[in-house]
Amino acid sequence: MSDIDEIRQSGVLEAYGFHLGRSDISDRERGWIYCQLSEALYHQGRCDAAVECARNAFDLQPEREEIANLCAWVFSNCGEHEAAAAAYERLLAIRPHWAAGHRHASGSFAAAGQLERAISHGTKASDLDPHSFEFAFHAACLLETVGRRAQAADYLVRAAALDPTDAEVLRHLSATLFALQQGEQAVALALRAVALAPADRLNTLHATELLLRSSRYDEAAAIILDAVDIHREDPVALRLLSATQMLRGLTQDALVAIDRALALSPQTTEYHLHRANLLHQLGRLDEAAVAFGQAAALDPSNPDPKRSQLTVYFDNGRVIEALAIGGELMRTSPDNEEYARTVLQVLHRRLEMLDTDYVVLGERPLRRTRALRPQPTIFAALQTQLRVIYALMIRETRTRLADSKLGYGWALLEPVLHILMLSLVFAVMMRGRPPIGDKFFIFYYTGIIPYHL
Repeated sequence: MSDIDEIRQSGVLEAYGFHLGRSDISDRERGWIYCQLSEALYHQGRCDAAVECARNAFDLQPEREEIANLCAWVFSNCGEHEAAAAAYERLLAIRPHWAAGHRHASGSFAAAGQLERAISHGTKASDLDPHSFEFAFHAACLLETVGRRAQAADYLVRAAALDPTDAEVLRHLSATLFALQQGEQAVALALRAVALAPADRLNTLHATELLLRSSRYDEAAAIILDAVDIHREDPVALRLLSATQMLRGLTQDALVAIDRALALSPQTTEYHLHRANLLHQLGRLDEAAVAFGQAAALDPSNPDPKRSQLTVYFDNGRVIEALAIGGELMRTSPDNEEYARTVLQVLHRRLEMLDTDYVVLGERPLRRTRALRPQPTIFAALQTQLRVIYALMIRETRTRLADSKLGYGWALLEPVLHILMLSLVFAVMMRGRPPIGDKFFIFYYTGIIPYHL
């Protein structure tokens, strides 16, 4: 019977707890007890307690290989990937040529999001054990993730040589070689993957896409039609079928395929855009404009659907709608020169329509020239001037006095009072003799009246 079975059946967990409470045991023995207790707790499904015990064991005896190995296993199975990676690195410091340890460390670092350290250990594992298919494929996938395709291709070639019948490896190698611009080899590998696993959806989609990019449309159609027969409810396969039929010139068949894809995935903006372009090609401009509008409603932040909708309105002669869309584009992207040029084209089209449908102002017939009036006589000119003076007087009076009747009386009374006051004051000061004449009243009257006027 194993130790774990004895623990489960005899309640040795309590015994471990008792021994851990003793003060007369060494750290070496205490670390081993924590390690055994961690394994027992994990098998009971108590991961949190198992991880805590494993941490205690690892802190007490990190240099012991058996403790580091068991703690790494517990950490990894309980989702504590950084702790597992640290434990595996401790093991690798003891056993640097342990290929499986490098693979385990790579997996833990990858799960913790530390891809560069994961790649370092993953490639080391495959280099230490070049006959391991799993190690080579794992290293290749990590290198693909960070875009190091040339290195990924080397490990994929190694994996494909170890198992030439693995369709998944062939698909990955095909994609990597195509990215490295080795198109012929990539297509050959993709077709080989389809031959090995014809029912695999990813293989057929990948092969179809590569054939389309290589302009081998009929071969792509043969593969994607078989895939659609197998995966009838797959909108991605139907979208790819629509693209294939469009490139083959079968626009109506392409429209049928994209309609089926939209029935399965109606919220995909790209499907609406593709359908709108097909309708545009078929000359169904009103429907194309509606489809572009649906795509714009699903993705308001993307200006491309509105730009395409503007083009359709323009081609359909619906200039007012095109100008409205153009205004929206200019408001959202005022510095976009392409949008500005498009709006100018629409405006020119609008002006051409105005010239056609309406009379241009510069081309209207001129009115007859009126005869010149005769010069007025002196008497008529004088009458005109008097009327102007009278009108100015009335305007000035109305402006100053408005509708107040007392205002008119005050206009006469004010200068009289002013003259009387000045006459009395200066008669006393000058002893009754004005500078000119004999009467103060006449002297001041002749001066104050022009001043008030």
